[in-house]
Amino acid sequence: MFSIVYRVLLLSVFNWNALEAAKILGVFPTPSKSHWILGSSLLKELALEGHEVTDMSPFKLSEPPANYHHVEIKVQMEFFNDLLDNLFKNHDKNPVQKMIEMYRAINNVSNSTLRSPEVQALLRSNQQFDLVILEIFLDHALLGFAEHFKCPIIGTTTHGVLDWINLLVGTPQPLSYVPHVHLHFTDRMNYWQRLANVLFNLLDKTLLSILVDPVQDQLYQEAFPNAKRSLDELRKHAVSLVLVNSHFSLSFPRPYVPNMIEIGGFHVNRKANPLPSNIRNFIDNSTHGVVYFSLGTNLKPSKIEQEKRDAILKALSKLKQTVIWKWDDESLVLDKNKFLLAKWLPQDDILAHPNVKLFITHGGLLSCTESIHHGKPVVGIPIFADQLLNMARAELAGWGVGVSFGNLTEESLSLALNEVLNNEKYANNVQTISKRLRDQPLLPMDLAKYWVNYVLRHDGAEHIKSSAQYLNFIEYNNLDVYFSIAALCGLVLTLTLKLICVVFMCLKRNPSQLRKKKMD
Repeated sequence: MFSIVYRVLLLSVFNWNALEAAKILGVFPTPSKSHWILGSSLLKELALEGHEVTDMSPFKLSEPPANYHHVEIKVQMEFFNDLLDNLFKNHDKNPVQKMIEMYRAINNVSNSTLRSPEVQALLRSNQQFDLVILEIFLDHALLGFAEHFKCPIIGTTTHGVLDWINLLVGTPQPLSYVPHVHLHFTDRMNYWQRLANVLFNLLDKTLLSILVDPVQDQLYQEAFPNAKRSLDELRKHAVSLVLVNSHFSLSFPRPYVPNMIEIGGFHVNRKANPLPSNIRNFIDNSTHGVVYFSLGTNLKPSKIEQEKRDAILKALSKLKQTVIWKWDDESLVLDKNKFLLAKWLPQDDILAHPNVKLFITHGGLLSCTESIHHGKPVVGIPIFADQLLNMARAELAGWGVGVSFGNLTEESLSLALNEVLNNEKYANNVQTISKRLRDQPLLPMDLAKYWVNYVLRHDGAEHIKSSAQYLNFIEYNNLDVYFSIAALCGLVLTLTLKLICVVFMCLKRNPSQLRKKKMD
């Protein structure tokens, strides 16, 4: 009897999956491997769950599932390689210059995506999709895929939350304690920092309205000439949900609307994969432990100027720990007993090893998340984007120390390394935060898959969209209401003052009548 019931339940599960299986288009156009790692992790899991997935990106998944398809985005790699090669040289540019360069790159990505031959072929085909999952990185013209295929769209962020993501779903962003990602402020800002945060956000909005929005509008109209909704309408009403690569334990608490879901750490392996034998032996045989050094997928350490490179080598050579260093070419030859160098390293699995004592990082969000998950303190050398903000958070929470790249010397790096390695508070603090990150009702990947399926099950989940999307700036901030109240109060005050003046003038003109009344 039990076996019969078991078979019925099993068949019910398979039938449910078959009925719920959907055709999903994932669009992850940024030519950065770290961004694609996040996107492909989610898309691969959805494919393994039974959905038919099409991945549109510049990178291709090795050994994909049978129901996982690829549409190649042809990007102008010369343009992006030039940007990446100059990141170290341009580290001291002011935030406005960095934003302008980033906006140029984003417009280039959107243009390359929509003009790619395989993308054009897909748009001309009879393909239909039930859902689009789009990496939201100011590439708003790509919202047109949802309009073209007449399906809901889920946004994802490979970083934290910015104002131009909040606007897609109506999430509030109080500037009193939510800093701009390009400022190295935390949620504890003094008056001058709050002032700078407000002014910088206004400047950012102005730059976007001049440099990005018109270009994205034009790209949208050219790529989707038959669209019935404008891009402005899509910005306000097209996005059903946003999956945010963040978690309050990684940053700080802030308000979210119901259709903005934190899934920070969803890409981290819950069970470490076996390390390659050369790496495993190197770590296991390190008597004093290992320092792991990686500047991520975009920064090339070979492009660091010689003086700073020598300073880094001298500081690392003085450590009693051995060093695993992600290095991008064959130019560096070091003592193999002290250093292990490689172009690619399984970072997640290395950080999971208990003999790794410290992570030297650029402060990227993925690296910080993996470091916290595995309980490893950091020394950060932030260069661009959100890295300054991430390291400011690490210092405030006490699980890392930042070193300014502009002031990087053997002495400054050695001080930071010795501080973190020899002061137990950093290891203790990151272990505490790691427990908070891991203490979730669902694994972040399971949470992401649940909400993807939720949007599919409920036809775009219109019922969880905020009504803020139907309000303009004046209505959203109740400025018309406050103006009416102020006007009414002003009117009452004015009439009261006029009445007092009239009474006073009357009494002033007829003092004899007032004395006569008193005598009577």
